[in-house]
Amino acid sequence: MATLYLLPNWFFIYSVIFEIIFALITGFVAFYAFRVYLLCKQNESKLLSMGFAFISASYVLWAVVNLSLIDRLSDGIAAVELSNIISLGMIGVYTHIFLFIIGLLTVTYTNLKVNNAKVFSLLFILSVLALFMTESKGSAYYVLATLFFGYIAATHLTSYIKNRNSKSLIILVAFALLFVSHIYFIFAARSYIYYVIGHSISLAGYILILFGLILIIKNEQKKKSPRSNKRYSSSHK
Repeated sequence: MATLYLLPNWFFIYSVIFEIIFALITGFVAFYAFRVYLLCKQNESKLLSMGFAFISASYVLWAVVNLSLIDRLSDGIAAVELSNIISLGMIGVYTHIFLFIIGLLTVTYTNLKVNNAKVFSLLFILSVLALFMTESKGSAYYVLATLFFGYIAATHLTSYIKNRNSKSLIILVAFALLFVSHIYFIFAARSYIYYVIGHSISLAGYILILFGLILIIKNEQKKKSPRSNKRYSSSHK
């Protein structure tokens, strides 16, 4: 029996609201990342946009899955188990997991600073094998997500040490929070409190990512504004 998480009755509506908020925030992140791509024409920004678009879609499905649990909350706590996946919508749950992992994998790939389809394909194949060749798919899903977030946080830590600017710090803290939140999700099958804490920390992380991207866009727009170009030209006369 592979339990994804325990969902308490009192947190049910909040859980769905959180997931809708996550979907909206990650959708906005995808939009702003694409705007950065239009400004800078960097392939990394385009991939980042695609990654967060997948993650946003996965949260929409997660909200739908939890809504399907409404008739199972009479006992106070619902155990979301893969053995009962048919009642929840097999396609919905597995599609949520697939979209989230492919999205997170894409975001991780942008942090590798390589442009090699073979590297991406290898990471994708290894991720799929890790998910579907284990009996405890729920644990494998959260462990895999934790590893990806941990790697992303580590790369941004390196970037912050080199640059020491506020934007780098914001993104570092954001991914560090998402890393910590998914550590809690690993234990969400044991107690619902981990599921609740994980959601709360994830919300803070995604808000910081959105805030950081908005700052990056404003900075790029200033660089490309006519006034900034005039100042640059006058300073080099």
